[in-house]
Amino acid sequence: MATKDENTVVETASIDRSGSGETVEKKEVDDVLRFAIESENLTWTPEEEAKVVRKIDFIILPMLFVGAALSLADQQAFGFAGLFGLIEEMNLFKFVNGTIDSSAYSLAAAMPSLGAIAGQYPLLFLAQKFSYGKFLGVASVYTGLLALLTIVCRNEAAIYALRFFFGWSSIISPLAIIVTSMWWKTREQPLRVGIYIAGSATGNLIGQAVDVGAVGITTGPLASLVHNLQTFQLYLSGWKYIYVILGSIAMAYGLIVVILFPSSPMKAWFLTARERQIAVRRLASNNTGIQTRVFKVSQVKEALLDPQTWLLAIYTFAFSFCNNALGAFVPFLVNSFGYSPKEAIILSMPISAVAIASMVLSGLIGTKFLPRYRLIIAIAFLIPTMIGNIILWKAPRSNVHALLGGLYLCGTFYGAFIQTFALLAGNVAGHTKKTAINATIVVISNLGGFAGPYSYKQKEAAQGYPTGQISTLCLMIASIAAFAALFAYYTWRNKQKVIQNEQQRELAADPNLAFMDLTDQENPAFRYAT
Repeated sequence: MATKDENTVVETASIDRSGSGETVEKKEVDDVLRFAIESENLTWTPEEEAKVVRKIDFIILPMLFVGAALSLADQQAFGFAGLFGLIEEMNLFKFVNGTIDSSAYSLAAAMPSLGAIAGQYPLLFLAQKFSYGKFLGVASVYTGLLALLTIVCRNEAAIYALRFFFGWSSIISPLAIIVTSMWWKTREQPLRVGIYIAGSATGNLIGQAVDVGAVGITTGPLASLVHNLQTFQLYLSGWKYIYVILGSIAMAYGLIVVILFPSSPMKAWFLTARERQIAVRRLASNNTGIQTRVFKVSQVKEALLDPQTWLLAIYTFAFSFCNNALGAFVPFLVNSFGYSPKEAIILSMPISAVAIASMVLSGLIGTKFLPRYRLIIAIAFLIPTMIGNIILWKAPRSNVHALLGGLYLCGTFYGAFIQTFALLAGNVAGHTKKTAINATIVVISNLGGFAGPYSYKQKEAAQGYPTGQISTLCLMIASIAAFAALFAYYTWRNKQKVIQNEQQRELAADPNLAFMDLTDQENPAFRYAT
């Protein structure tokens, strides 16, 4: 017997997990179990399912895309703002014994990572109690507000504090991973992940164009309007316009998401009643469920003991290390080739284009061509990055074309990031476990993000920042080793699943097993994508 409330679960749920008599209590199963049971015998045509997927792609995918673009816009904005006055106003470069000490700038660039580490677990576990879609919108509003507040900072202490709290907005990435598993099948996820994560690089590319225009705003209606705000004494230098524009867009977008993003497929306003049933039932093959609001300590323990958590964390650490380092220092790296600050912005744009192409291509290959070899695809996208870093490290400083080519090759490591996102979405089941693993991954990755900017030392600018290049190379090698180990682990686990499936044959045959909030290790029907 089920309650009438769509957000509650079956009152009489009793599922034997292991054959030992241990059952799933009411409220421990997925939010959509009642909904799924009512549509258990539903059948549909491939054409109907394709129509549902098109609608989901049309509504959900663009919101995730724009969210990714705005959530990472600050990383490139901070670097370019530094070229156009932020460093001087905040006193982030200091002269010590005749040399430039950039440690204050590096700390400011890395500070959001500390904020992300501090806020990740409480924010994600809080999000589990509410709608992930609404949480995405609130996070975007928060991001925009903090971007706007950047323009009122007056010294390094203020910028440190603000950027620490800016780090809380990093919750957008793990929320997007969880949302992905709520709307798309496992085999559909790499391409969708590739598209919306490409939003981050697209945002960087558009943001760079905004930067070029923003720093040139010295006359005209916008400049007059802001400069006449005598009450607030906001006399804006060029770099501040970057944050005015980005912050305003992020807040407006966040409000749209809060209003329009449905909390789950069974509440999708853009689907008919039958289409909502199809949207839920089609996800049974994922065996990852949709959402469970009950916090389960046992799943947290399993998440922390699961080898895939720590093997995936190695690459996410490496990714954030390289991403934050490049975001903070690419303008200075290009500037060190002999180009002016404005030229540095323009010549930095192709690396974002390479990142976009790598992410979409990675997602396309993982979905359409090699869906069973995601880790192999990830390794393939790390190799060009390693070549690019070697060029930046070893090429003569006079060969600017080779240096630019090496820099652009560095953008391919984003392709591996797509496969990592897809694995996090498709290879982790159990809602609290998914939340715990994503929180842990983000914490580890932000440790990498914090460390990354310190590998680029301003005193090494003339040599092409060799410490940064060597650090990146070492991390890419470690990532390849982690991916190889993860491939072996998933292969071994899938062999064990065959035995588990035989031992728990009755449970494995339950058509609603996917919505019982079992973890990937508990569910005998679960199979890991490799």
